[in-house]
Amino acid sequence: MNDVNSWKDELSARDRIREVATTVSRPRSVNWVRQEADVSWQTAKDELDRLVEHDQLRRVFPDDRKESAEDPRYVPDYKTQYLSRIRELTDDYTREELREEIAAIQDEIHGWKAEFDVESRRELESTLTDEDLLGDEVRERNRVLRRWERNEETKTLLQHGLDLYDDLADLETDSSATSPA
Repeated sequence: MNDVNSWKDELSARDRIREVATTVSRPRSVNWVRQEADVSWQTAKDELDRLVEHDQLRRVFPDDRKESAEDPRYVPDYKTQYLSRIRELTDDYTREELREEIAAIQDEIHGWKAEFDVESRRELESTLTDEDLLGDEVRERNRVLRRWERNEETKTLLQHGLDLYDDLADLETDSSATSPA
């Protein structure tokens, strides 16, 4: 109960809705978001619709029913989130820093390959059922697999940031040059 009250003190109703709705891993109803954010149904519905209009969320319908169907679900717009993350990377880090992070990820992946004598994440995953492994060893490999997968996703994101770095910088320069003073 204290957690909900402190959350309510720290964030506005709309901020709580945004926090809940943009971090879900599967489509959720207005009612579900309302309960999680501790707000009225109408406040949740209005904010969810606003987030859809601003491309932060997508509205989906159960069982692939048409848009006219009642009881829509809301899910983060992962494309927008991904592109926003690329923009953050290119705004906050230099090309060299992005390259250095890719190198650090590569070093960590190569370390795991050597440690577990494998060539790929899939090969490491296939060792989980080795009968000679103890439970702790399997759990450690699972931990490494999760980090490896996260590293590969991050590396792809960083590479996309590098690929778009100059284009995004040019857009920033172009927009500031053409904006009124």
